[in-house]
Amino acid sequence: MNNPSVQHLAEGRNAWKLGVVGFFIRLKGIFITAAITLLTMGLPWWLPESYTLKGTMEINYSSVMFGFLIFISGLFTLSFFYLRRRSIRSLDTKYYLHQLSHDIRDKQTDLHEKLSQKEKYSIGKLHKDLEILLNEVSENIASHFKLLINDPTICVAIRLARYEKKDKKIYYRTYARSKGLNPQRKRNSEDISSSKGIPRFLMEDNEGQGVLIYNNLKEAQKNGTYYFTKNDVKFPDDIKTMMVAPLNAWSGKRESMIGLLYITSRESGVFKPIHVDSMAFSADLTAAAVANSLEIVKEKIKNNSAGGNYAKVI
Repeated sequence: MNNPSVQHLAEGRNAWKLGVVGFFIRLKGIFITAAITLLTMGLPWWLPESYTLKGTMEINYSSVMFGFLIFISGLFTLSFFYLRRRSIRSLDTKYYLHQLSHDIRDKQTDLHEKLSQKEKYSIGKLHKDLEILLNEVSENIASHFKLLINDPTICVAIRLARYEKKDKKIYYRTYARSKGLNPQRKRNSEDISSSKGIPRFLMEDNEGQGVLIYNNLKEAQKNGTYYFTKNDVKFPDDIKTMMVAPLNAWSGKRESMIGLLYITSRESGVFKPIHVDSMAFSADLTAAAVANSLEIVKEKIKNNSAGGNYAKVI
């Protein structure tokens, strides 16, 4: 049975119940397995009570025991190699999560230092500092998920909300991409209106909550849950499946969807419900970093008209 084109999930804590393995490790599955085992412990009724083999067969117990010990020692050796690999992987994924929060802290410290100087801090400088911050965030999140999912093609992109006075609409513009996506995407990048694709789907249908798993982008485009940009058309092999989470934070008046976090893969069927909580954590931490940075700047340039207008963007 194929996955739907888009899955909307609020959390991933119950993902262990899914699939065949999930069935057998539920209480119902355990009881069924135990019952089947008890029923089949006896000999089947059609077998005779005794059976005599024709001829004789000699068993060398020394060879059998030696083979058995080799087999057991091999299993132990492989299990230790597996444990070693899992331990290193687990520590590395935690390392990149720490780096994520560490880089955010350092960049916000740098921002405080810049704002403490006498020279004027412009909106252009804010955009540049946000790009630097979000590019580092993207690389750390990508490294974390590459290890978590064991997929070297994982990439990350981050869009932020921008308010356009001309048509009085909010658009979502890409501010950062991790390495691995086609470098020409930056040249062809286009904003996505809040009334199209993912922003519309999240805001109108789901109140900006949850994580989306896209299993089939073409089918999602047909049902209106995804909007194809120029990059989707020009670089179709860049993204086969992806997860998207909203960046929700306080905009000054209310909680708003200030951006979008994308985690993509060149492979199909990569993302599962078990990855939802890790995605939500990354999105919440990123949203907090962006919102705090904007609040710091807003306090510094609140009397500047350009700064005031930018504060209304999100």
